[in-house]
Amino acid sequence: MNLFCPATPLWISLFAFVHGLAAEESPYGVFVPADDVAVAIMGRVAFGEGTARMGFPGVTIRLTYAGPAPTLSFSAGNENCYFNTSLNEAQPVVMKLKEGENLVSLPFGEAPAAGWVVEIVRRTESWMGEAAFHGLYLPDGCELLPPPVWPKRKLMFIGDSTTCGEFNERFPPEEEISPRTTNVERSYGMILADRLDAQVHLVAYGGQGIVRDWSGATEGEDVSLAPDYFERTLPRLEALFWDHTQYQPDAIIINLGTDFDSGLPEEEDYYDVYTGFVEQVRTAYPLSYIMLVESNFLSDQEGSEGYEARQQLRRTLEVVVERGREAGDRRIGFAAASYYPGTPKDPHLTVQQHQQLADELIDHLRQVTGWKE
Repeated sequence: MNLFCPATPLWISLFAFVHGLAAEESPYGVFVPADDVAVAIMGRVAFGEGTARMGFPGVTIRLTYAGPAPTLSFSAGNENCYFNTSLNEAQPVVMKLKEGENLVSLPFGEAPAAGWVVEIVRRTESWMGEAAFHGLYLPDGCELLPPPVWPKRKLMFIGDSTTCGEFNERFPPEEEISPRTTNVERSYGMILADRLDAQVHLVAYGGQGIVRDWSGATEGEDVSLAPDYFERTLPRLEALFWDHTQYQPDAIIINLGTDFDSGLPEEEDYYDVYTGFVEQVRTAYPLSYIMLVESNFLSDQEGSEGYEARQQLRRTLEVVVERGREAGDRRIGFAAASYYPGTPKDPHLTVQQHQQLADELIDHLRQVTGWKE
């Protein structure tokens, strides 16, 4: 990638230019870029000039070091980019980036010769701000060891704000609704991946459906619908297409319902567009099991707001599965899922409700994948 091409944000270009001039003189030590073999990254990222750009949530970075702790190099497009950072699988702490360049000196101390494992997980999603991991500086005596191997099992979740874990850490009475209370690591998808010992890619974007966004818009600067972002490395950047051969999941869970936020879409048309989207996913992943899940935003109580939308969505999913099987696809199915009301202040699922949703889906996933434990 050309460093100063239009697709590269200025805040990344400036970092790379300054780093190129000053890397040899850095007081932080020897620089190791993000694409080094000693750095393991799970999730969709765009590599260029050694930097890993990320828009989708749940991107996970792992490294193992011995000796003094390294200094991490990130940059952020705004002040709403949050990460979880943990050491040796301990409970993570929140890392908030400031806009622009960030040098984060890890407060972990000196690791033994066998090494300590650092894991960094992107908590937030695309509309909250794009971020980039440039690499790390190794002080004198610091050595990178081989990172832990990712699990062999692979999952993918395609969805909207539910799959992104949006605002899931809010809690009454304060109920802060902000990027800080978004923690995708405690979303149902990442919970399931952890329980099933699987890798996970979250191809999810809050507020974006299959035919329209949460406001009813079908096109515009802020509209990036599922059939579009599914094909991208960064959900809002049309020029960067994802190479699907890089990650072939055993199972794909599609959980979308944003189309109903602004009323009922035309039912027959919605059947066709949803069918087309599933065919698009099947073309990219011919061997994966595809599970269509009901939106957890839509009420299952007759007479309540959202009930009619839930019934239409269920009919849609049943039609799509039937069409797939009539076409000879035996690796597609429907999974019923409960309605979760969020809280009185916001309908997004809380962490506890994400855990309940994971409980609902885990046996179905075990059955279709054959994973017993």
